[in-house]
Amino acid sequence: MKRLISLVSLIALTATPIAAFAGGYQWTNNSKTIQGHVVDSKQAAYDMGFEMIKNYQSKSSKELRDEFKSAFDMVDRQSFSITNAKVTVDEFLQDDGQIAYQPILNVKYEYRMREPGNR
Repeated sequence: MKRLISLVSLIALTATPIAAFAGGYQWTNNSKTIQGHVVDSKQAAYDMGFEMIKNYQSKSSKELRDEFKSAFDMVDRQSFSITNAKVTVDEFLQDDGQIAYQPILNVKYEYRMREPGNR
């Protein structure tokens, strides 16, 4: 019986620091708007926007963290993922009288961030 109590106590004592270390994170959602290059056709703008989507979806969690957050933010580097991406095309008249198009990528992403006060 003493061995069983000692074993249970040992497991409880070793599991407590692990639980404390693993906790303290919360999921956070955010978004970012990225402008592409100005082009002279709407189709070229959509094609560029599609390439932008593929580029962001192919990035690793670490690359996304480097893109979206400061290295000083207390985030889980391995938790970044794109949850939604869409492209709209901005059509406008340039000062030379030419119509131009620009892809606008709206990226929604999620990651785990350390809760305030937890280190």
